[in-house]
Amino acid sequence: MNILMFDTSVESLSVGVARGDTVFCMSSSSTVKHAEILLPMIGDCLAKAGLPIEALNLIACTCGPGSFTGLRIGMSTAKGLALARATPWMGLPTLDTWAAEFDTSGKLVVPLIDARKSRVYAALYKDGALLSNYLDIEPVRLFEMLSAREEEILLAGPGAAILADAAAGDPRFAIGASNLNLRFVHFAELAAKRFGESGPSPEDAAPLYIRDPEIG
Repeated sequence: MNILMFDTSVESLSVGVARGDTVFCMSSSSTVKHAEILLPMIGDCLAKAGLPIEALNLIACTCGPGSFTGLRIGMSTAKGLALARATPWMGLPTLDTWAAEFDTSGKLVVPLIDARKSRVYAALYKDGALLSNYLDIEPVRLFEMLSAREEEILLAGPGAAILADAAAGDPRFAIGASNLNLRFVHFAELAAKRFGESGPSPEDAAPLYIRDPEIG
């Protein structure tokens, strides 16, 4: 299955292409806005994979939580490409894609994204299963919640460092270092699995906001 994937929900824009079992990917932490570099990066990643856009079987993007503006850019791009090429598309919850890389760790996996305003987006996973709601929570409250659990905990995602100092003295906590290639390997597997289970996202699919939308 040939899958185009991208994540515009966080500051570091990333794009991946799965050509069968092989994944090609790239990321950018440029201060240039996602809207200006997403399509060029998609073109570069497809070229890297040696795959014409017409050969795609699925387009997948993160749908939230995350940057409100970034989510709108990503989902509108996915919908536009899908419509233009008659290719199915789907949105995947951002935290699901960050957790997937660590599904086999055997630990409680907690991906975090900086939600600004001294809060984080987070969720709890074990063996690939979502155990909680998608949370918009103060870091201190999240740490208290996790500290009450008697199990090993793996903090993951771009916001993991937010809890690093608090968790440093507790041997149950570890930080999961993400590898871009592995992330997109699991992103592709998750997209193919969800697509097989539920098919494409509806045309009117909206970003997954867990707080009132705003610019940012």
